[in-house]
Amino acid sequence: MTTRRSRQAGFTLVELMISLVLFSFAVAGVLAVAVSMSQGFREQRAAMGAEGAVRVPLDFIADALRQSSPGAPTGNIQDLVACTNTVLAVSNNQTSINTPFITGWDKLDVIFASGAVVTSTLDPYDPAVSNTVHVNDASQLVAGDSVVISNLGQGHLLKLASVAGNALTFVAPACAWTPPQGGTYTMGSFIIRAQHAIFTIDSVDGIPTLMMDPDAGGPAVPEPLAEGVEDLQIALGVDSNPPLVPDGKLGTIPWVAGTFEDSTGPNLDEWQGNNAGDGVLSGPVRAVRVTLVARTTTGLVGNKTPFVRPAVEDHAASGTPDKFRRRILRSIVEIRNMAGSP
Repeated sequence: MTTRRSRQAGFTLVELMISLVLFSFAVAGVLAVAVSMSQGFREQRAAMGAEGAVRVPLDFIADALRQSSPGAPTGNIQDLVACTNTVLAVSNNQTSINTPFITGWDKLDVIFASGAVVTSTLDPYDPAVSNTVHVNDASQLVAGDSVVISNLGQGHLLKLASVAGNALTFVAPACAWTPPQGGTYTMGSFIIRAQHAIFTIDSVDGIPTLMMDPDAGGPAVPEPLAEGVEDLQIALGVDSNPPLVPDGKLGTIPWVAGTFEDSTGPNLDEWQGNNAGDGVLSGPVRAVRVTLVARTTTGLVGNKTPFVRPAVEDHAASGTPDKFRRRILRSIVEIRNMAGSP
């Protein structure tokens, strides 16, 4: 009796090697797509994070501008702590302290109401007589607060040394004060909690950051408001129609042919700081346009440098490409408390 040996089918070594190579190519392709999609999602999340992080400080600055010059419609407030007479000031083309290559941004200096805390005095105030004044309600004020004392025509910014009952004692003025009309603040003058702050751009751990000095050059250290902000631009809307009589609106300069709102040439519209070469306009400030340029804190992976910092207002675009995505956020604020308001 004979036995029959069955033949067993299978792959040869060469076939296995070819299959493994083809499978490796397929896996590599899938992985490349997955990595690319993951990197794209990561970059998109970073861009959305940069935009989201800057919305809150933009709203904060806008609110500060809306409440600028509390109790003084003409912008007449003397800061007796920092010894300045500026309620709203913009300094163009600044250079960061810690990072000299961050240049061209604007510095914003503003005195604004803080927290809607208002009371009134029960006796006159004159620092030459006494640094203490009694008020109707001091429950929401504490030592260290800054306040504006105002007769609704002009005001002075002071810092509270102490609060005892309804008695407010101010830190002695650091400079000679310019008395209000009548020589003193009479009983019934307003006390408004306020803040004098300066907004700038600097770097923290190598990342451009929007900074706020909460006491405008005082002993407090500037605080970071939002990381990744590399540009702050301020344009002032000034009602400058001739003959030195405001017309109650912003836009073109009617006596210059061919101009239009936000003209692309210097001194051709009623916005100051939106074009290189703009001069100082004369007239009441009716609006402030704030623009922040936010960039991602991490750049693209690889050797590509497809992005540049964009041109904003009178700040030209960067000539050096880099790896950072950017978002531009802008807000136009009507000035409520100064003479430019309708």
